[in-house]
Amino acid sequence: MKRSISWKEKGFLEFSFMTRPMFKQFRSPQGWYSLLYPASWEQMVVEEIPAFFQPEGGGALQFYAFESKQDHFDVSQELENYLKIHEIDYDEDKVAHFENNEGSSIRACEFQKEDRIWMVYVIANQTKMLLATYNTDEEIEDELFQDLSNIISSVRFI
Repeated sequence: MKRSISWKEKGFLEFSFMTRPMFKQFRSPQGWYSLLYPASWEQMVVEEIPAFFQPEGGGALQFYAFESKQDHFDVSQELENYLKIHEIDYDEDKVAHFENNEGSSIRACEFQKEDRIWMVYVIANQTKMLLATYNTDEEIEDELFQDLSNIISSVRFI
């Protein structure tokens, strides 16, 4: 069959290759949350704790999952408790507060301890909570900071 007008003339683009996805999806070992992470990153699960990292990077983002049978999680209190365990003073002025598109409450902060930089995130939606930590001995550049923010914002409780 001969076409009188080509796809190109109609405004369709010709691709000689398939574009690579920008993100991969991860579903938790327990099956109650999912997230997106950059396609260039790697992931592994050890003892049901998922870790995400850049192959050539010096840090890892790990997720710890919690479920309450009774109460809703107070994300600010949970972050404060985590910092206290690590002997870090909780300063409300240094904590970022936001919600993702699902309506999950998120708290985030950054601190340095023993030559390592830590990013800590608490994500909760009613009775399910994730504690995510990223630590590295390298400076966290803007691109990495944005990747971490995108991963955290993509969390969906199932």
